[in-house]
Amino acid sequence: MDGNRAPPPYSSSQSETAAGSSPLDRGHFLSFVSWMTRKQLDVSALSRDPLDGADGNADRLQRLWEEEVRDVGLQEASLSRVLLRFQRSRLLLLVLLTVLYTAALFLGSGVLMHEFTSFIAQPESSMGGRVAPAPGLGGVALVLGLVSVELFRVGCVAVSWAVNLRTGVRLQAAVCRLGFTRTLALRTHSRVSAGQCVCARLFSSYQQRVGSITDRRVRTINEVVGFIKLIKMNVWEDPFEQRITDIRNTERRMLEKAALIQNFSVTISPLVPIIAATCTFILHTGLRLPLSIDRAIPVVTIFNSMRFILFMTPTAVKCLAEAAVSVRRLKNLLLIQNPESYVVHMTESSSAAVVMDNATLSWTRPLRPPHPEDRGDLESKQGHPEAPPTLRNISFTLPKGRLLGVCGNVGSGKTSLICSLLEQMFLLQGSVSVHGSIAYVSQQPWIFYGTIQDNILMGERLDRPRYNRVLSCCSLKKDLDVLLYGDQTMVGDQGLNLSGGQQQRISLARAVYSNRDVYLLDEPLSSVDAHEAKQLFEDCIRTELRGKSVVMVTHQLQYMKFCDEVLVLKDGAVLESGSHVDLLQAERLYAELIHKQLNSKKQQEELNPGMKEEKKKKQEELNPGMKEEKKKKQEELNPGMKEEKKKKKQEELNPGMKEKKKKQQEEPNPGMKEKKKKQQEEPNPGMTEEKKKQQEELNPGMKEEKKKKQEELNPAFDVLDENSEPSEPSEPSPACKRYGLSFFVFLIFAVMITNRAVSYWWIGYWLQQEHGAGNVSASEEGNISVNPDLPFYQLMFVLLIVLLLIVCMVKCFCFVKVTFRASSSLHHRLLKKILGSPMSFFDTTPTGSILSCFSRYQDEMDSLVPHNLNILLTFCLMAVCICVMNSIIFPIMLLPVCVLITLLVLVLRMFLGNICELKKLENTSRSACVSLCSSIAQGLSSIQAFNKTDEYTELFKSLSDVSANHFLLFNYGMRWLCFLVDALCTIMTLPVSLLVVFSSNEFCSPPMKALALVFIIQLTGNCQYMIQALTEVVVRLFSVERLLDYITGCKSESSEQLQVDQVPENWPQHGAVTFLDYKMRYRNNSPIVLNGLQLHIRGGEKLGIVGRTGSGKSSLAAALFRLVEPAAGTILIDGVDITSISLFDLRRKLSIIPQHPVLFTGTVRNNLDPFNSYSDEEIWAALEKTYMKETICRLDRKLQAELTEDGGNFSVGQRQLMCLSRALLRNSKIVLLDEATASVDAETEALIQTSIREAFQHCTILTITHHTSTVLQADRILVLDHGQVVEFDRPDVLKQRPNSLFNSLLSTVMS
Repeated sequence: MDGNRAPPPYSSSQSETAAGSSPLDRGHFLSFVSWMTRKQLDVSALSRDPLDGADGNADRLQRLWEEEVRDVGLQEASLSRVLLRFQRSRLLLLVLLTVLYTAALFLGSGVLMHEFTSFIAQPESSMGGRVAPAPGLGGVALVLGLVSVELFRVGCVAVSWAVNLRTGVRLQAAVCRLGFTRTLALRTHSRVSAGQCVCARLFSSYQQRVGSITDRRVRTINEVVGFIKLIKMNVWEDPFEQRITDIRNTERRMLEKAALIQNFSVTISPLVPIIAATCTFILHTGLRLPLSIDRAIPVVTIFNSMRFILFMTPTAVKCLAEAAVSVRRLKNLLLIQNPESYVVHMTESSSAAVVMDNATLSWTRPLRPPHPEDRGDLESKQGHPEAPPTLRNISFTLPKGRLLGVCGNVGSGKTSLICSLLEQMFLLQGSVSVHGSIAYVSQQPWIFYGTIQDNILMGERLDRPRYNRVLSCCSLKKDLDVLLYGDQTMVGDQGLNLSGGQQQRISLARAVYSNRDVYLLDEPLSSVDAHEAKQLFEDCIRTELRGKSVVMVTHQLQYMKFCDEVLVLKDGAVLESGSHVDLLQAERLYAELIHKQLNSKKQQEELNPGMKEEKKKKQEELNPGMKEEKKKKQEELNPGMKEEKKKKKQEELNPGMKEKKKKQQEEPNPGMKEKKKKQQEEPNPGMTEEKKKQQEELNPGMKEEKKKKQEELNPAFDVLDENSEPSEPSEPSPACKRYGLSFFVFLIFAVMITNRAVSYWWIGYWLQQEHGAGNVSASEEGNISVNPDLPFYQLMFVLLIVLLLIVCMVKCFCFVKVTFRASSSLHHRLLKKILGSPMSFFDTTPTGSILSCFSRYQDEMDSLVPHNLNILLTFCLMAVCICVMNSIIFPIMLLPVCVLITLLVLVLRMFLGNICELKKLENTSRSACVSLCSSIAQGLSSIQAFNKTDEYTELFKSLSDVSANHFLLFNYGMRWLCFLVDALCTIMTLPVSLLVVFSSNEFCSPPMKALALVFIIQLTGNCQYMIQALTEVVVRLFSVERLLDYITGCKSESSEQLQVDQVPENWPQHGAVTFLDYKMRYRNNSPIVLNGLQLHIRGGEKLGIVGRTGSGKSSLAAALFRLVEPAAGTILIDGVDITSISLFDLRRKLSIIPQHPVLFTGTVRNNLDPFNSYSDEEIWAALEKTYMKETICRLDRKLQAELTEDGGNFSVGQRQLMCLSRALLRNSKIVLLDEATASVDAETEALIQTSIREAFQHCTILTITHHTSTVLQADRILVLDHGQVVEFDRPDVLKQRPNSLFNSLLSTVMS
């Protein structure tokens, strides 16, 4: 399951390197054969040739492209012309080899076959009409000449393949390296997204007509895998599965049309010679022109020789179309113009670290270059309005060693200011100057696949004292102490197995360790709690970075007073700048924001008049014995009573709880008690049927909907198999139907090839009848045109050919439908398995490996496996027919045939296993390249800021060189195998030729002799195709094996759930949540993260959940949504055990606003309402409550406006508001807010809190936050530490309690 992982970008493992020339070039003729036949392959023994590497080839291709641009201009430059120049000399060599191959083909099929037929028809007049002194020597000369020409032809094919492979590897290395380097250099992402990483796509071949649909499917799957946690929490698996399935159905229909044409062209190519010969003979004899054996047989062999051209033409056209798509994509990438470098690097003498002087910048390129006299004019002279700039007239100076704080409302341009210093925007006017190197901490931390140490070092040399100091100042040591492998713990793509705070601190540690001159920190404290934030600010930003120049963007204004200067942005312009004291005295926006934060409690109470009375009244209604409960809790938490803590908590939870729980269970589900009792007494009998019955009762339309969906997935195959349900993995079609269908397709193949053989036999039989029974002159002897029964032979020929074409078309249709039915079934089963897998699967499986299954492996299932299987079946049956026909003509040929089969089996056993092993290595190394490309596409800004493009380029070069070497070795092995098989089959020409020459015409007629010779020459080409197709099928079936590994190896989230209880539609009615001795760990070998939680949350209660980073807050959310199954204990919602109901029933009743806002590619409306369940008015109302209505109204198409990948149109704060709007529409009884306001300013946060209270006033709200001040209005506060409940009471009680952890956290925020 984890074989295709990318290695850590900066691991210590050494990749394969080449020194000197390749052993392949130094070895002798049979050295590679000796290496390939070893039991254990040693790939390192055959390193690549340096001339095949990416370095030299990419530099040469880059130089040729620059020359092309210089000669004709960027827009007129032709990348195709550049690629032809790149391989010009080798193309000339290939032309020469092709000419030699064609000459040998014509010489053997035309000239020598004519001499053979003349010799066997009239032996005494052979050799140019002269009487040979020794006819036996003439026959031997013909035999040796034919065998020599055939061997020369086979050699030309082998050499041309070797040259082609070497050329292709060099071209691939150059193109991929050039594309990767260009992608790393991109500083604007307006036209390239992570899901469409060009380098990753250059590794795969997409058919031109379905390329855009395939890209859309893979992009959607990439989004699903990247945001699977949110999808599972919102129970969006089915909508996204349906969306992907719809795209797949469209893709399948187009692929079937292309495959039908391709299959017909491949199938008809071996049939064209007999069809062409038939038409030629019928027309020739119809015109009464003479036709005898010495003319007819050479025509047949020449037509057979054309089969190679006809066979390769469809493949060549397909490859050229795919190459055109790749060339067009690469050219589009090369045409992307980065923002011109505008940052001026100041000299050492300058006292400033960053200077922006009246700088105006935009994310989009201006329609025309700005001129000094009209730079402020945003309307072009042609009258086309330009997009307004994002930042306007920004001016500030940051002296060296000073700390600049940047604040402002959501969407004011804070992140854009950071990006402008990274040269990711277009400068319209003014200047930007920076002194020294830059380190960057992004708002959404970038974590790549590797160890924690790899992520911190990012290629830097390990300095242990400095490394330990960074771990300490970034508060990472305590996290590493908990992890089993410490800083050598592997983290998945995007850090899925880390908390948000841990990701942020690792990202900050990476920047601190880099030891740069200027630090750009974009919300570095947003994902950590107040205590951690204060510690990070003091120990890291103020102490460790003392003497460094720091630009810090933050919403946490309490740290602004420690900044040397403060910059306040509004609508992309500097509203205020100066020191904290000066701005407070100015009493403008900054002072207003500071006062709002310091008086947040008072501000919130003023926004909600009468809130105190309402809160007090509500608490008294929820808990009439509140005083007694308060007294009991105080006694419980009194120091010295730790031993009685658990006992008293249970006593607190138990009064009335049993009766309440019993009542809640009996009201919504009266028969549940008896049902559970019965299940305990009889746990096993009838369980499967009962489970199915419960699911059908819960969703009566599920069965019909499921059946309808399966019919939509397989609309074209209903005629072949009406009762099968291939898209449902748990209900496969009956074995008899599957085998019967396969036998039917195989029977069609057999009928088609038998018909072809009969058609050839009919030619021989017709020629054997010669002129018929009538009396003819000597000149017309053997002329079949004068045969009295000519119409009969012609009619039989026509019938055979018509039948052959009909069978051919039926075979193509059935084969395409069957193969695409199988590949679509695998795709659907894999999609269901992936979407149904637990979060632990995504934590440990790289995204690149999953995407490879849906892109490259699926493409092989759709195209390569059926294509090569069709060739294999066709040519395998043709070879069988050839052997049978030759054995019938010459029974003694059974002995050479048996010898040939034995030799072929031995050669296959020697080569095939190692060829498959090389293919596995090539798949693994290629997957590593794809994973790297997917990773860098998400971290381009960090890679560029840390100036790591060269290191990542070298990493990609080493990975691509290893992949190219494996690719070359695999194809060399396959071509060697084909060459040996071809040579063996060519040698088989020798005994047949000798039998033709020396056997008596009385023993076998000349037409049948000639027919045997025609068949054996066909075998030479057929076996090459057959063995090549066999090898391709075997190695491509590893794609199927890989898919089946995921299908059979992935366990469903609810696979261990033995029973599923149904719950009423109105559940939960109250929203009460109870944790009973709950324990949780993420994986079996990982430590406990929630340890013995024992608490009760009343229905409708507003609960604040606080604690330091890593205390278990996000884990509590995962437990509530059952993203992780409990290690012990249980959770009750309104008295119902959440482990006893289905995940669908549980999660659809809950809502979450996640810590990291997620928006999907699509319209605004689809992001807010994926099910189309709400009206536009309801959506606008939700947007208005979250203060996003004005922003959406400014978009061109408003609700139908298209969003880029991951919501790139909006800032992080605006994306968070969109997620809040989504939760408002969902209107669940229990709402979980996981750091929902971490990325918004204080003013917007206060307004959002007001909206939450108004919209969810009758709901149970669980607010997870690091900002302790935001939950002061909650009914109760839950304080977690190391996965345990340390405090659980009302805020005013906790504030008055001495040594309270909550009080400590609150005082940290207020300070």
